[in-house]
Amino acid sequence: MEKKDLLHNIQEACVLGIQLIPPTILCDSIGSIGLKDPLVVSPTTSLSECFALMQKHHVGSLLITGADGRLEGIFTERDCLMKVVGKLSDYSNVAVLDVMTKKPIRERPEASLAFAINLMSNGGFRHIPIVDQDDVPIGIISVRDVVDHIVKKMLSAIYEAVESRG
Repeated sequence: MEKKDLLHNIQEACVLGIQLIPPTILCDSIGSIGLKDPLVVSPTTSLSECFALMQKHHVGSLLITGADGRLEGIFTERDCLMKVVGKLSDYSNVAVLDVMTKKPIRERPEASLAFAINLMSNGGFRHIPIVDQDDVPIGIISVRDVVDHIVKKMLSAIYEAVESRG
């Protein structure tokens, strides 16, 4: 659907009172939106390696696990800006352990999107590690993942409304 058609259909749906977003969408589980495999590194991984990984995979965060595979921390773009840029003149020999966010908030895949959005909003962060019952990372969710899920559902509702009318 072209941009002008989409805009027209959204405006028309609003005028007609068609529900653009299903009322239960915030009850969807985190796991139902398609978790991304997390990029995982050890605490001794150098910042240079972390930056290279993040650039190569176009991601904004890395999860840090101990030898037992359990989540110990997260390293994000924000950590880079607040703890590295302008503070460390040479980070080539600095381990991610020294600048990561330790003991990040994490969640299970059964948690609802509403709960995840609330965590991110109140906590001021954009990524939540998703762990199994043993605290081993199995995925990661970002604000963008949530927004993309909501947009996908909204577009589906718009297409359905347009097709049923026409």
